[in-house]
Amino acid sequence: MKNLISKEQIEEFHKKGFINVKGVYSDQEVNSINKQFRNHWIQLVQNGEIHAKEDRPLESLFPRMRDYHRKNPVIMKHTLKSEVFDLMKAVIGEEPLVISTSYYFKSPTTRELPLHQDNYAFGVFPGTTYAAWVSLDYTDEQNGGLQFVRGTQEKELEDPEKDPTNVREYFSDKGQEINVPKGSYVENITTNPGDVVIFNGNIIHGSNANVTKDRYRRCLLTHFTGVSVERLALNFNKLVNREGEKVRRRFNNNTKIAEKQGTIFSIKDAGYFDSWR
Repeated sequence: MKNLISKEQIEEFHKKGFINVKGVYSDQEVNSINKQFRNHWIQLVQNGEIHAKEDRPLESLFPRMRDYHRKNPVIMKHTLKSEVFDLMKAVIGEEPLVISTSYYFKSPTTRELPLHQDNYAFGVFPGTTYAAWVSLDYTDEQNGGLQFVRGTQEKELEDPEKDPTNVREYFSDKGQEINVPKGSYVENITTNPGDVVIFNGNIIHGSNANVTKDRYRRCLLTHFTGVSVERLALNFNKLVNREGEKVRRRFNNNTKIAEKQGTIFSIKDAGYFDSWR
């Protein structure tokens, strides 16, 4: 972790709820990540598992690709990068565990990701999730960059505007949206390839629509939690430590969503692929 994050930056993270750590991944590593996912994407298209839909042809052609670290050793290596684990340990305060990974193309015409809180669905207890968002392109407000409501990581989990008991509606383009607290504002950030944005699972955040003609906003997102976690709702039996070993915790059937509908659900119930995050 030497030279990657300072005590002042850690304090900034706890004050704001997010921080952009510059240059964690090299250009070679960024290219390697993109190459691995491009190869998987080509295979999925060839197999007919991905195809363009009439209403959103480009967005649907470039969907989210989830948990490929489990099947691809190169992607696993990049996910388990020791510097990233050291960064996460510094901000979490204990050894981290990987919950899941997602790769996003965020192609031109891809919709915004409404403001939401990650741990509403993950159900980590005690504590929350922590995300490491690896920027694989230059990102800004125009091509779908991240946005945060600074300081809201201290807030409790809030119910979204739409009814989360309807799984498909909850994971629709506006299903997770929550309101910005009075007196707060949405802060857009820019990143360069290789930067890692770390953010708390309770912070209100989202991403802009990609309104550019030809700029993708690729990223590799890893959700972590601390080793002291007791229960969680998603991938509770597929956690991974820094050695790549599988770790298990108990299933959390008492999340905010479960309180609403009586039973918990998996993200897969809403469809394995989406692209708008």
